[in-house]
Amino acid sequence: MSVDFVRPEVKARQSAWKLVRDAVAGSEAVKRGDYVIPVNPHDESNQNKLRNDQRVNRAVYFNATGRTLPALVGIAFGKWPEVKLPASLDYLLEDADGSGVGLINLAQQVTADVLQTARSGLLVDYPSIEAGPSAADIRAGNARPTITMYPAESIINWRTIRRGARTILGMVVIAEQVEEWEDFERKTVDQRRVLLLGRLSDEPEGAKERYVVQIYRKNNGGEWVVYEEGVPRDAKGAEWEEIPFTFIGAMNNDSTPDQPPLLDLAEMNIAHLRNSADHEESLFFAGQAQVWLTGESINEEQIELMQKEGMYVGSRAIGIAPGGVVMLQAQPVSALAEEMKHKVDLMARLGARMVAPGEAVRSATEAASDDKTNNSVLSLVCDNVSDAFRSALRWCARFAGVAESEVDFSIGTEFSGLQFDPQQLTAVIAAVQGGLMPASEFYTYARNIGLIAADKSDDEVRDELEAGGGGLPLDEAA
Repeated sequence: MSVDFVRPEVKARQSAWKLVRDAVAGSEAVKRGDYVIPVNPHDESNQNKLRNDQRVNRAVYFNATGRTLPALVGIAFGKWPEVKLPASLDYLLEDADGSGVGLINLAQQVTADVLQTARSGLLVDYPSIEAGPSAADIRAGNARPTITMYPAESIINWRTIRRGARTILGMVVIAEQVEEWEDFERKTVDQRRVLLLGRLSDEPEGAKERYVVQIYRKNNGGEWVVYEEGVPRDAKGAEWEEIPFTFIGAMNNDSTPDQPPLLDLAEMNIAHLRNSADHEESLFFAGQAQVWLTGESINEEQIELMQKEGMYVGSRAIGIAPGGVVMLQAQPVSALAEEMKHKVDLMARLGARMVAPGEAVRSATEAASDDKTNNSVLSLVCDNVSDAFRSALRWCARFAGVAESEVDFSIGTEFSGLQFDPQQLTAVIAAVQGGLMPASEFYTYARNIGLIAADKSDDEVRDELEAGGGGLPLDEAA
């Protein structure tokens, strides 16, 4: 089996992941994604191709999904997460992944990713130091753990194993692209990162199994080969007996991909786009008045002359023709407009349900130990993200040589227990999706019902969202 093998579970979810991501990305992505159903697909003529291209260009994409996502992230992070870190790991607040993305911003990105695909991964990585890092290495920042987020699409394979009463990861394969430069030219190189409980490629059978990292790249013959490999160690120089990687899901954090929370909304959004394509074509067709000449006095010579010379119709020219002249104009299909309004209402309800208590679907075990009615879809996602970051911080603590009890992370989910007015919440979400509510008004509403801390200013909320790539695409005008 090749290191490039993709599990069937991943293949089965790829189309749903793409649909949601395109729906969030906006008009250009969905129109490029062939979501508008063509007319007369059997007709391969240039004329029919042009008609279908025009249908796509005329269609209007009402980006409810793209507006709902940052609104949900804004609700989740309206109150600052509770973070506990020792002094040696304080740097994570400013740079958790080694590229300048802080811990809270990284958590916002993960939350947004899980809402889209119900799938993300966190890997705690370490510098390759054979005997473990020295105190001087750690103080200088040359040896410190980083937390890297991997999207659903990049986690292509995994294996779980039983260890006593526990099920743990025995292997994870991640598809990556890295940049390489030659003078002023940049190129990307595909590679596969294998996280393995096993042995190095040059070690004999029966060698001790521990956490090993292998990087595969293609050789000149196009075959995947081990490009580099190593055995990470903790602060004491000890090898690891587990893989410091965790999945994050919408339902729980096991290895099975869940149903994307925003999928229903994205599908409704695409259905609205298809209605729009039909509606806009209907308006175009009905808006083109047809001139119809009548009368027995029209002969073949006159028809030939008009076809050759043309005939102006309208206020800027006078057309003279024998017989009567009739203007025909079709009526647009009103049912399409009504159906589009209906879908806008449904999208608002779907967005509101993400926050409303009692909408989260939990596993049988969770349902038995917790009151389902107290959990919204968003609160369950936040709980899963919090659990994943707690695991990541514990692994960071082990590398830094501090006690696991000195770290903690928790996203507040108090919004899950609030009493929402369903009609009011739906109306607010509809305004957000339609870009009709100014950001200041949305923040005020969120403060009033406790979704955002009462002492947090609009600028503070906006800065936090923009720093995490989740700024609300709302009209800032009053």
